[in-house]
Amino acid sequence: MKNLIACLPAIRAPFLLLAPICVFLGLSISHYHHVEFQLVSFILTLIAALFSAIAVNCLNEYQDFHSGLDLITTPTPFSGGSGLLKTSPHLASNVLKIANFAATIVLLVGLYFTLVIGSKVIPLGMLGAVIIFTYTKWLNKTPFLCLIAPGLGFGLLIVNGSYLTQTLSYSNDVWLISLIPFFLINNLLLINQFPDIQADKKSGRNHLPIKYGTKIASVVYLLFAIFSAILLGVLIMKKVLPFISAVCFLPLLLNFIAFPHYYLFGEKIAEHPNAMILNVLSANITPLLLAISLLIAG
Repeated sequence: MKNLIACLPAIRAPFLLLAPICVFLGLSISHYHHVEFQLVSFILTLIAALFSAIAVNCLNEYQDFHSGLDLITTPTPFSGGSGLLKTSPHLASNVLKIANFAATIVLLVGLYFTLVIGSKVIPLGMLGAVIIFTYTKWLNKTPFLCLIAPGLGFGLLIVNGSYLTQTLSYSNDVWLISLIPFFLINNLLLINQFPDIQADKKSGRNHLPIKYGTKIASVVYLLFAIFSAILLGVLIMKKVLPFISAVCFLPLLLNFIAFPHYYLFGEKIAEHPNAMILNVLSANITPLLLAISLLIAG
């Protein structure tokens, strides 16, 4: 038990915040659609989302340690892992146990919803499992898949899954709304890769900043930010989102303030933590404000 407690840094608690925010967004959309709140479904969905994030973080920690990547990476507040196994290698097996336990919890919740809702749950669950177990070893070697995997897991799967467990159905509107966090969460992980480029390259990774350089990656970041802003505006004009959701343009502006720093400083962006913070704030605050605006309008 003492070793398991010592492994808690590997779950990277500050990085778990996006999971409940995305669950909250899915719940808020169902409220805006005048669906009766299902407490048990909400709690189980929240548990599944949190434990899926824990599974990814711990599996990533374990695999990066065994690949040797941890030994050549300089951690930053935003990237590079927790550094736990670099100083306490004897805890590696316990970190793997936490990852497996978390994945088991997600599986059990998924089985419950499959029994309650039916086969509609299965595609989301299977895609989520693929992302959890392939992100570090395989997806990081394919630039495009690595780019979209974070937004796919959090933005699309968790938001739509949360809506599904409340309403027992999918909605085209929800898929469109979830593209906003999809782009922003992809951006969050994209910029966090910049400081680790040299270490990642040595370990065999091949994500977008490695393949095409930080200048191209920064332009992709800018395009994703533009897509998010345009989509928000279109959904408000089409009345898919209420007018009050326009408040989300404020945190979206942070992306455009930060972009010149990413373009100019590239791999040295860790020397400018304030610019990296702007990315984190936008990715977290935008879907949170969106969810709150839907609750108010509903």
